[in-house]
Amino acid sequence: MPVKQKNEAKIVEFHHEDHEKETVLQQALAAEKNNDLKMAEALYKKQLQQKAFNAALYTRLMIIYRKQKKYKEELDLINKGLQHFKNNETKKLSSKKISPSIKKLSNNLNRKLGLTDKKGNSVYEPEPIPTWKKRKTTVEKKIKASK
Repeated sequence: MPVKQKNEAKIVEFHHEDHEKETVLQQALAAEKNNDLKMAEALYKKQLQQKAFNAALYTRLMIIYRKQKKYKEELDLINKGLQHFKNNETKKLSSKKISPSIKKLSNNLNRKLGLTDKKGNSVYEPEPIPTWKKRKTTVEKKIKASK
């Protein structure tokens, strides 16, 4: 009769002093939790300079600007984020090669389901966009109130 072996997981200790193994985002989150907003801001800005689009980075940096009451910087970041998101979406759509018959069928289906208007413009906005637009109106009100 075969002997059953117990599978035990090895426990590996993680020391927070070893910052070299942490990613920039982990360092930024740690700085934010420790209320070191300047350091977190610098780390998030460093990550934004990367070519890849990451909506969470923009959101976290917007929150940091709001905590520091840097409303103009937040408004600039929101506008930059909206533009970057728009460019990212058009880049994704242009890279796909779709046959004309599938495109026509998709457009008709979207129109029937109410996802697009008569002109073919999308009615639905993906998640970070409505939140950022609401945030933009709030920031604009705060800027006007501070004048």
